[in-house]
Amino acid sequence: MANEKMTIIYLTAARADWGYHLNQLKPAFNGSDSARAEFEEMAERLNSGAAALYLVKAKGVLIRFVGHVTDGVYHINAMTGRGLKHAAPLIIERCQAMGYQAISYHTYRNGMGRILRGFGFELDEQISQTERRYLLGLEVSHG
Repeated sequence: MANEKMTIIYLTAARADWGYHLNQLKPAFNGSDSARAEFEEMAERLNSGAAALYLVKAKGVLIRFVGHVTDGVYHINAMTGRGLKHAAPLIIERCQAMGYQAISYHTYRNGMGRILRGFGFELDEQISQTERRYLLGLEVSHG
């Protein structure tokens, strides 16, 4: 995978296949007590421009994720697809390059927590019995 060029594509609501891309994000909310409401809130943020949808592609990688910035922290609101272990370093690198202080990620899946911890994320808060928030600090050393 190290030799494979990975791309991040910004997707806009003006795309003819916008509805398809939104629908591909629905599984990200599996496990939520209010999955439909959370999905609709995310879609509203995307349609208003308060959040952005990206597609990460490479051989064996096809990830869609939605993010927005709050107080210098890049919050990943939803993510679906395959190849996160390969895509995560690029996403982290881009967030560092943008100067964000941290990346936060909410999940309902224990397996996702294990993957996130593998990249240095730490459990920040147990939101509910099933929802957890993970945080990765992006302090950049200068020197």
